[in-house]
Amino acid sequence: MAASSLRLPCFGPPSKLVTYTNSKAHTHTQVQAGDMGKFKLPEGSLPALHLTPEREAALVAEVEAVVHHTLELRGAFAAGGRQLDKDAWKLVKTKDDVRAYRSRRALHGTGPMPSGSHADTSDVLSSSSSSNSQTHRTTINKLTSIASSSSSGDGEHRGSRKTARPPAVVISGTVDGTAEDAVLGMLADTEQRSMMRNSYLGTELEDARLLATIRGPTVEDPFRFIGLKWGLQSYGRFSQPRDFLFLEATGITKDARGQPLSYGLRQSVDLSDVLTLPRPSDVLRGQMSACQTFSNSGIPATDTRHHSVEIFSRAFLELDGDVPVNVAATAYAEKLMALVNAMDCAHAYKLTWLLKQANRNPRAGASSIQGRSGAASHCANCTRGLNKLSNLLLQRGGSCQICRRVFCGKCSVNKKISVGIGSEVLQKSMLFCLECLLEAKHISARDVAVDMLNW
Repeated sequence: MAASSLRLPCFGPPSKLVTYTNSKAHTHTQVQAGDMGKFKLPEGSLPALHLTPEREAALVAEVEAVVHHTLELRGAFAAGGRQLDKDAWKLVKTKDDVRAYRSRRALHGTGPMPSGSHADTSDVLSSSSSSNSQTHRTTINKLTSIASSSSSGDGEHRGSRKTARPPAVVISGTVDGTAEDAVLGMLADTEQRSMMRNSYLGTELEDARLLATIRGPTVEDPFRFIGLKWGLQSYGRFSQPRDFLFLEATGITKDARGQPLSYGLRQSVDLSDVLTLPRPSDVLRGQMSACQTFSNSGIPATDTRHHSVEIFSRAFLELDGDVPVNVAATAYAEKLMALVNAMDCAHAYKLTWLLKQANRNPRAGASSIQGRSGAASHCANCTRGLNKLSNLLLQRGGSCQICRRVFCGKCSVNKKISVGIGSEVLQKSMLFCLECLLEAKHISARDVAVDMLNW
């Protein structure tokens, strides 16, 4: 990918600059040693992967099946009043109006892990809704059975062995934004964009690689991505690291009402017949299955500029070995909660888009901001004087990086913006006025995604 032409203005000392890299490079200052790339493979140590059209089609079908089953679970969850039985589910994380749960029941059952790709969902869809308790029970059973099913896991690793079933994780709630905003924030179709997403969300594995792109974004479908990825992750000083081979996908589909619904998923797969991955003796193969869905909801007819999305996610993580399953599930649920910030990631991409427009033509960034003016000695919004005393009292302001006008600290906000430069991602704190922030929020996520094809 070519280096971005985005100008990074200098605010503050160099120690404020953060560099995110993949395993080939290094990190700077604010990224603590060991935060990224603790278990790195040497460059070129992953073998080339060649997939036949038939195998690619099977992987695409796997993605479609995961999305389909997640939508069925989403419908069952809605039919149950969007409530879970506290005796069967434990609340492990809350953020604003979003909650993450892990199942209690799946922690106690033992038995052979199912070898099929998915559990049957007909029992939920046909279950009677004569009572709330029965609806809760069928929903819980379905979520647990889906969670304890392996996707296409490592046949050698799984076999007929008996193991504790991995607990299910469910996340639900509402956040501001749109379905397209959510998928824009989740899209990571290149290694550089994965690092960029990680700089905002912190959801990446410690050493992650893109092995193959099966379906990539296009102008007609800029959110579509299906790729095969591999990654390593550590789980504390006293636990063995795990590696994962998984499909990652994003896209837009329709919900039962015919409304746009976006999704992002990671699904472990077994490609041992065509791919042999290097694995140090102390690394265990992990299995995961996670699918997040975002649907538009709660759009008041009187305010078309306010949007919210309903989140439903289901997941499981199987680590085996020395990590207690309840600890793993709780940690996984908390990490998945970071995807709530996908809207913030999308907003940052929109700000980056406005910055690019402003760099190409300084007037373009300010063309939608009319009727307000202010000398450099006064805030362009509240007209307060920008003398040294007011700067101390009202916090430090500066020039908006989009419209170039000067604002006091109360009328401006510093945002971290990540930019891809070659094989690195640089993150810098930049100042924006409130009006440009609002303008960016309402830019079409689809338009930004199309433009990102050329970044």
